[in-house]
Amino acid sequence: RCIKLTDDALQKVLEKCSALESLNMYALSSFTDKAYTKIGYLGNLTFLDLCGAQNLTDDGLSSISRCGSLTYLNLSWCVRVTDVGVVAIAQGCRSLELLSLFGILGVTDACLEALSKSCSNSLTTLDVNGCTGIKRRSRDELIQLFPRLSCFKVHS
Repeated sequence: RCIKLTDDALQKVLEKCSALESLNMYALSSFTDKAYTKIGYLGNLTFLDLCGAQNLTDDGLSSISRCGSLTYLNLSWCVRVTDVGVVAIAQGCRSLELLSLFGILGVTDACLEALSKSCSNSLTTLDVNGCTGIKRRSRDELIQLFPRLSCFKVHS
């Protein structure tokens, strides 16, 4: 929780550490899409925790979608994200095993459809808890979309 780290400083760190495989930015809400854009250049990144990234928008998420090796992505409480950003992730990150959209009001069933087309063979954990725009919540409906799903949270 390096709360004094700026966008420019994070960009420099990411440029120097381009082989990063894991990046935990949990509860760091001060960064903007300027910094998130650089994450998209981390070709080896498999783990990314952006829980609470309140300034992350669909544009930043679209840049992150270039991380094709991502298997773990936590977007809990990224309140500015919508279907547009999650669809970009679905199209670019086809190896996702865990995805948390917890608390994101701007996502709907449309993002689940996109994820099912791209990630149905890999996604095993999905958290759409508090995503009131997602109406497809029954166990059977989710298993139809994601046959490998073994852990899901859908409470509203």
